[in-house]
Amino acid sequence: MRPILTSLALSLSLLLVACGGDPDATPAGDAATPAQAAADEAGAAPDALPEEAPMPSGDFRVVAVELGTELDEEGRVPRPQDVFTTVDTIHAAVVGVGSSPGLTLSARWLLEDGTQVAKAGQSLVPDAPTVTTFSITQPEPWPAGTYRVEIAINDRVVETRSFNVQ
Repeated sequence: MRPILTSLALSLSLLLVACGGDPDATPAGDAATPAQAAADEAGAAPDALPEEAPMPSGDFRVVAVELGTELDEEGRVPRPQDVFTTVDTIHAAVVGVGSSPGLTLSARWLLEDGTQVAKAGQSLVPDAPTVTTFSITQPEPWPAGTYRVEIAINDRVVETRSFNVQ
């Protein structure tokens, strides 16, 4: 009987290795997610992890983000661009479609390293296509470099646009 058990154990081990399994690993249902592992290391309870902000009900979505130095009468950017001078006022026209009983649309302007330059938000109750504009300017020239603007619905980033200041 012993040769049969040894043969069976060897076969199971080979099957686990062939399938990518580790015979000494814990079952998949017991594995911690990276966030849970970080919470465990920090001594936090798993249920203390921050949750993402809820998306609004309805079918509202962002379909375009236009960057430029001027806006037309509809709030759109007539000549989109991604390179600006150090003294430009920079506008982001965010085009949305769909409806929602309420949401917050926001823009967060960041340096290349992630340092926040500015943030603004607007509460909306859209029921038709909308154009929401966000603008940044400053009294001193912008430092040259790469920037980005993150557009979020209820603090969830849905679009990102990079641009350069020269």
